[in-house]
Amino acid sequence: MKPTDQDSYNPFSDGESIRKSIDLFDTVKQPEQLKDALKKIAQNAGYECLSFVDYGPTPNKAQQNQVYGQYSDELSHHFDCEKVMSHAKSGIRVCALAKLTGVTNLNAHLYVLPLRGIKGIVGALVFSMPSVKSAHVSAELIDWNWTILSPYLLSAALRCRKEKLSITKRERDCMFWVSEGKTSWEISQILGISERTVNFHLTNCITKTQSSNRQQAIARCIRNNLI
Repeated sequence: MKPTDQDSYNPFSDGESIRKSIDLFDTVKQPEQLKDALKKIAQNAGYECLSFVDYGPTPNKAQQNQVYGQYSDELSHHFDCEKVMSHAKSGIRVCALAKLTGVTNLNAHLYVLPLRGIKGIVGALVFSMPSVKSAHVSAELIDWNWTILSPYLLSAALRCRKEKLSITKRERDCMFWVSEGKTSWEISQILGISERTVNFHLTNCITKTQSSNRQQAIARCIRNNLI
C-alpha cells in the first residue's frame, strides 16, 4: 500500500533518513554490523522490535537460522515456527505474528514481513508497531517503506553469510575441474583419487554453498573467490 497525503506517519522521518539506512546496510560486511545497523534504525524510528531472520534459500527445520537486530529472547523462538518460515518463503505480504504462530498472548502489534528478491536468500522482517502518536500507523505502510530498503538489507545479510563460506583444498580442486567441464571420472584421474571420493567432495561443496546442483555451486564458489 503506497502512503497517501493523509498518512501522517513514516517510520523514517524523511528521505535523508532512508538514505542513511541504505548507507548503513551498504557498509555491512560482518554479522555484528548488521545487528548494530538494525538496532540503530530501531532506535531512530521507534521500534521496540526490529529483527531480520535469514532462513536461507530453502527454509527448513534442519538448518540454523540467523537472526539480526533488536528482539527479546522470549520472542526469538517463535522465528523457527514452521508457519512463520513458510510465510517468509511464500512472499505473501505482511501478517500478524500471533496469527502465524497461533499464540494468542503474543503482542497484537508484532508483524512478519517476507523479504525476497535477492537470489539465494529468503528472510523475514519481524517488527513491532513503532511508538508514535499518529492515528494513521499501519502495518501496510511500514510494509511499503521496507519495500524500498529490502534489497539493501537482503544484500547485507547475504554478505554476512558469504563471510562464513569456506571449502577445503581438495573440495576446491574438485570444484575447479568441474568448472572446467571435467566429469567426476576425469577429475579422479587428474587428482589421483577415486571417483567416489570426487563425488563426496563435490556433494560437500553443494551442501556448504546451499546449492541445488553442481552448476549453482560453481557460481557461488566463483562469487566468493573460492575457485
